[in-house]
Amino acid sequence: MSTSARSSGVLDSRLLSAFETERTRPTSRTVFPQAKLLYVLHGSVEVLTAHGSHLLSPGMSFALGGGRWCQLRPRPSVRVWTVYADEHFLRTQMAWLLPERSRVLAGVHPAEWDGAPMVLTPGLPALRELEPLWRQLSILHDGTHPPEHVAVRSVELFARWVGGVVPMLLAPEFSGRERHSTGAPIGGRLTDSTLIGHVGRAVELLRSRMEEPWTAAALARSVALSRSHLTRLFLARTGVAPMRFLTEVRLTEFTRLIEETDVPVSAAASAVGWADARVASAWFSRRFGITPTQFRLHPHPPSAEGREDAPRPAESSM
Repeated sequence: MSTSARSSGVLDSRLLSAFETERTRPTSRTVFPQAKLLYVLHGSVEVLTAHGSHLLSPGMSFALGGGRWCQLRPRPSVRVWTVYADEHFLRTQMAWLLPERSRVLAGVHPAEWDGAPMVLTPGLPALRELEPLWRQLSILHDGTHPPEHVAVRSVELFARWVGGVVPMLLAPEFSGRERHSTGAPIGGRLTDSTLIGHVGRAVELLRSRMEEPWTAAALARSVALSRSHLTRLFLARTGVAPMRFLTEVRLTEFTRLIEETDVPVSAAASAVGWADARVASAWFSRRFGITPTQFRLHPHPPSAEGREDAPRPAESSM
């Protein structure tokens, strides 16, 4: 989902929110009070800000402080994860996790970062390792967990996520050594390339044929694994069970259709495999706090009037 689609008030009360996005069309210029962290997994995207433009390719990341506008232009399509973080929380936690400022790259430590655009290149393998963490973070806000659990789990996932990127934030004289483990991967690390291939094939099937009436048993048969074994591997590799992964894939594409096209909600739901549009709308509302119809009526966030880097009214969209 584009930045504009996450403009509802529900975001304002969250310390951290993660969203998987697939885009084929440019977004409008949008502003959020939260800091924005963008990670490119597939395709390329040009990010425009008040400071200029940045072309991001797979394996690259982008950070922008809260209250600053940006616009995304896919080249020609892109799949990204976007994390919105309360900036006070982000700076406080990063200061704890990077205790020695002298060891950190210039301008990266929270005491030095002024919120201006920052581009890093963690590399695609690193981002793929982090993707299960973002996916688990993304499903925390589905209304099924008490707020205390959401808060504790968010902080836990954040610490593990930062632990995975700390070596990339250190100055060269420190980043090449002392790469200590920050904890076990989600559910254990997959070392058997054959098993990784089975999960990869299952993911490919769900992404390319999401409109089909999949069951966990049917998916397991398609990749020649037992249902229980596939579920264990899926949890380890993606952070969620197969059918929940399918729901997330459908929700991502449904959101793109709602934002980028004018097709009816029912048609968008059917296109991704939900026969009942009410199911699609319910998942959308649980994730973003508004219905698809409400989003189409009010897609843009509050203006950034008063910010020195805000676009002038005549330039508020492109």
